Amino acid sequence: MQETTEEKYVKSEYDFVKLNSICYQETDPNYHEHLETYTYDETFDSVWNGYINISPEKAWGGRMIHFHRLYCRQSREEIFPGQVYTRGMTENQVLILNLHVFNGAVKLQVGHEVMEINKDKKLIRICYLENSKSEGSQFINFKTLPNGKTEVSHKTFYRSGSWFRDKIIYPYFHTKAINEFHGNVRNWIVSKV
Repeated sequence: MQETTEEKYVKSEYDFVKLNSICYQETDPNYHEHLETYTYDETFDSVWNGYINISPEKAWGGRMIHFHRLYCRQSREEIFPGQVYTRGMTENQVLILNLHVFNGAVKLQVGHEVMEINKDKKLIRICYLENSKSEGSQFINFKTLPNGKTEVSHKTFYRSGSWFRDKIIYPYFHTKAINEFHGNVRNWIVSKV
């Protein structure tokens, strides 16, 4: 019997422990690059706090992306949709997300791990988990603009081993997914002002 996508990821807490992240290696030239930029009317502190404090269910909830599960490597805590989670984003959090593409005709599961959260560097770095279709890293960088607004850039270095997936499929669906994520965070920030 063939395993479902979810079963490939985790069957128990122990499976989370065994799962590794496969991050972008700067010295390897075989990665593709994808960049999207967002501008917020709010200050850096307000925007940063929004990204760090939004619940995973709100951040990763929409038409295409759906929060499935969160595991904190340090506390060994698991969070599922519908559970209250107030700790926000922390390093070593494993996120399992469901993607509904082609209006839900195709359902995929992807895994990410939050590797670095550094307010001084204005950076959040996320890596793909093994068993994902792609490997690499996402860098969310924050920049204060001269007018007091905040720019957030989302740069992704990725590869999958498939030219068609990397050049045709990934950029389109990745753009849709991160636009949904950043839109969710924007709405949450505005609701808190």
